[in-house]
Amino acid sequence: MSDFLQHYTLTYTPLSPIHIGTGDSYEPTNYVIDNGTLYEFDTGGALTALTETDRNELNRIVNARASEDMLKAVQRFFYERRDRLKPWAINTMPVLDGVANYYAERIGQTDNHKGGGNQKFNKLEIDRTAYNPINRHPVLFGSSIKGAIRTALLSQVNGKQALSQQDAEKFNLENLSPYERKQREREQKNIFPRLNQTLFQFSAGKFELDPLRLLQFADAAWNDCDGLPTAQILVSVNRKKELKRDKHGNEIFGQAEKNENLCKLLESVPAWRYRAFSGALNLQTTVGVMSKEKLPNENLLFNIRQIAAYCNDHYKPILESEIEVMRERGFLDSEWDKNMQALLSNLSAKSISERVFLLRVGRHSGAEAVTIEGVRHIKIMKGNPEYQSKTKTLWLAANDPKQRTGLFPFGWLLVEVHPSNTPVNDWTELAELCRSQHAQAMQWAEKRAAERLATEQHREQQAIERQRLLEEEQARIAEQQAEEQRRAALTPQQLQIETLRQQFEQKQANKVREQISGQLYGDLRRLIEQAADWPDEARLELSAVAKNIVQFIGAADNKKAKELIKTLLMH
Repeated sequence: MSDFLQHYTLTYTPLSPIHIGTGDSYEPTNYVIDNGTLYEFDTGGALTALTETDRNELNRIVNARASEDMLKAVQRFFYERRDRLKPWAINTMPVLDGVANYYAERIGQTDNHKGGGNQKFNKLEIDRTAYNPINRHPVLFGSSIKGAIRTALLSQVNGKQALSQQDAEKFNLENLSPYERKQREREQKNIFPRLNQTLFQFSAGKFELDPLRLLQFADAAWNDCDGLPTAQILVSVNRKKELKRDKHGNEIFGQAEKNENLCKLLESVPAWRYRAFSGALNLQTTVGVMSKEKLPNENLLFNIRQIAAYCNDHYKPILESEIEVMRERGFLDSEWDKNMQALLSNLSAKSISERVFLLRVGRHSGAEAVTIEGVRHIKIMKGNPEYQSKTKTLWLAANDPKQRTGLFPFGWLLVEVHPSNTPVNDWTELAELCRSQHAQAMQWAEKRAAERLATEQHREQQAIERQRLLEEEQARIAEQQAEEQRRAALTPQQLQIETLRQQFEQKQANKVREQISGQLYGDLRRLIEQAADWPDEARLELSAVAKNIVQFIGAADNKKAKELIKTLLMH
């Protein structure tokens, strides 16, 4: 390993659902949910799957005046044709049962709210987690990892010191007019950036002195090695940390708990996926650098062991505290709790903790995790906002908006550090712990494999059928061309005889028995009258057709019919 640049491989194991937002989302016009699976399709796949009648109907819907009714009609259109769209999916992932039911009840519908009869359109967007647009697998942004580590290092350097009295006073909003409150909030925005610079001893325009410029984190890519789903759809729910009751003993729920519209459908990386991501860390040292004025303070040059220790010091108490609150409130999934206790026991061992550390990343990480210990001023929204050192609620991962047990926290990640010049050894206990949680994911993967096989077989049959129809069409065209060539070689008299013969053969095929007074005999009589000047060969050919027609209509013994044919042969 170079003294100047130290290279590490980092592996990341999600311990709970992780959602790193990008502003992108699945819209209900480019996905359907059916049988516990989300099927994402693109415009090309949708048009291929739809019939011409379907495409005309869709065109009629989208050409209507833009409105919520039009969007609902588009939602219903795709949902009603989900069986046709599913084989053309470009991406699939499991959906929890409660989320699937939530979707099925609302797709193409309107929410009815009590009190005034207000209505709200169910848009059913699903926020996407960060992903690779080429293979559609999730990624962990290096910036997210670095930001989480920065918070832990700042907390360590701060050493639980409180804000100055002057800065702390800016978070006191009591007895202020609305104008004064806004002025205070504007002043607050400069406090923590300034504290960041003070703790790390750099200033705006002097970012070369920021110690974290020496840490370079690559985006972590998904290790696709087990065939299990890379993401799942769940719902985020808000729950109060502290149980409060009214005078009648009934539990008091917060506004975010009662209003399901504040819940969000989220695509998230599943928990317990062993070393699901891997990325690189380059740690630049200052060995041999002569010019010190453009370097961070030497007391702020963190090595990899310090980074691991300080991250554990910051995040482990937050994790343990959150688990305790969730356990006391009955929110926590008991199986996840048991597994986390086993992992934390392992993590406490010195030999492990020197190379492994906890992080919390992404949406709903909680204000405690993203703020510096000692200077936390967390905005609590209740009427007039106020600032406190702890949050009042938790955002948790759920199967259903009404769920209150079996919930999971968001964002917990286990990071392992592997020097680039040493092999990455397996962590057997962690791998087995993760595998023990894969039963549902494996069932879904097996179901999807069976669906893909059925889809491939169906497409093969469709391809065979298309080839058969193509060959039949080619044969029909060849036969038609040959017939056209044959007719082109006929004389005018032969063409008239051919027309009469075809008329006769059609009557035979349809088993339409005519009388001597019918159209067929009348056409024969008129053609014989025209044949007086025909060549002998043409008259003989016509006489053969005439005899068959007379026989067919039952007029073989008819005197007039016999005389007609005789006149043809006499010419």
